[in-house]
Amino acid sequence: MHCPRTHIELTKLIVGGIEVYSSSNGGVFFDNRQITNFSDPTLKRALVLAEHLAALPDSDADLSSRINCPKCPSIVMMRRFFTPLHVVEIDECPNCAGIWLDPKELNKIHENHLSAREKQLLLNQQMNDHGFVQFDIPTNRFSRQGLKKNHNNNTESLVELALASLFDK
Repeated sequence: MHCPRTHIELTKLIVGGIEVYSSSNGGVFFDNRQITNFSDPTLKRALVLAEHLAALPDSDADLSSRINCPKCPSIVMMRRFFTPLHVVEIDECPNCAGIWLDPKELNKIHENHLSAREKQLLLNQQMNDHGFVQFDIPTNRFSRQGLKKNHNNNTESLVELALASLFDK
């Protein structure tokens, strides 16, 4: 595989048992869904890869131009935002789902990483901004939750009713 920016052969790296491909200018290619193993800055392998990429020299390649996938050379990669904050725009192959990160993009992903609580707060804020209302569905006697809660009461009521009908005769 070759770097989509400089067309130089990519170097295969094994970080934490996972194969990624690095260019000499600090770009990196992840196979399908591998980026999730490196997007969380609290993971050791993510920090090791970020340090390795930061040590590589920058290039003068045009980072705004569209590129072809290193794995599928005939396919032009699509651009999309990696995070819901729309800070980091990445290149993703529509064919193999591989992801190309240009130099410094992994660091930006780490800087903008959200905790689970922050993600939930952001989701709630976005839902409110777009007119969605979030509420809990109340349980009633016809729902599964309602039946489970009142199961003993219903059984006791049936037994009482049966006993009452036997002794009334």
